[in-house]
Amino acid sequence: MNGNFLISAAKSFAHDEAGYDAQYGNDPIILDVGVAAIEVYRERAGDFSGPVIEIGCGTGLMSLGIIQAAAFPYVLLTDPSPAFLDIVRKKLGRAKLPTDKVGFAVLAGEEMSRLPPGGFALILLRSTLHHIVDVNAFVSDAARALKPGGMMIMEEPCHEGFVLMATIAQFFPLVMEHEGKRLTDAQRKTVQLFLDTVKFYSRRDVDKSLAEDKHLFRVDELMKMGEKAGLTLDFLPNKTFYDWTPGRDANPRHPSFVRFFHDYLKFSMSFDDELMKLFNDHLARYCDWIEELAQQGSGPYLHGVFVWKKTGRAPLVSLVRSAHIP
Repeated sequence: MNGNFLISAAKSFAHDEAGYDAQYGNDPIILDVGVAAIEVYRERAGDFSGPVIEIGCGTGLMSLGIIQAAAFPYVLLTDPSPAFLDIVRKKLGRAKLPTDKVGFAVLAGEEMSRLPPGGFALILLRSTLHHIVDVNAFVSDAARALKPGGMMIMEEPCHEGFVLMATIAQFFPLVMEHEGKRLTDAQRKTVQLFLDTVKFYSRRDVDKSLAEDKHLFRVDELMKMGEKAGLTLDFLPNKTFYDWTPGRDANPRHPSFVRFFHDYLKFSMSFDDELMKLFNDHLARYCDWIEELAQQGSGPYLHGVFVWKKTGRAPLVSLVRSAHIP
């Protein structure tokens, strides 16, 4: 299918694939993220003799760097959306990166079981796991697809930081009224959408199959899933792949809670400029003491890099597949 292996049925992204980079302000041609992800693997003495697969490559924010690193004998880039795969293929051409050892596959994360057992040295994901309905099954199937000693490395959002942001945001209308102002009805609806979204991501008792974004993750949940599947988990809190980019500061600053809060509302929840100004002028100050903790390295988990390693031992128990995280 247009040069793609068809492992799963094709599925379009919930939003316009061509506008994705513009929505999030992504540089269309970027190499650092993929190179950095490989560096995380290298620091942990990863095995480079087998192929690497990226699950949910999207517009290729990580893909180009993986290929530029030229560290593996074969790279398989996958996404449910053929439109995303086409965007990545065109970016590789513009970046003049070789594709002779690169494959493209239409693959849904829910169908990892279709991959060959023990076939991959490394599985990479960036902000992909929270799109997958059955996370338990994905982790189990990924463990099966890894070689003994292989790793799965991903970057994902964390539950506690988002719940804290929503807890603060619910007082936004009251803060404005206290200062003699009122949010418009449209602004109240936008704030409420954020609250409802975080609640939806946090719930474990609803059908999420039709939603694009589905989950926020607790570290203990993912750790238990890994143990059941024969994977050990090393969690690197409030880190992103950017922390391993070439030339990085050896002593980087701790991430800003307020900045993360601001950027999530603006880019992911589409708060307009007027509402963001109200956030900066009136609500952000109530984050000051959390910000102080964050700058000391003691802030809440907002996101993190998760490094899973296949132990070589059999899974602890047979994993029961369900449509939600238990």
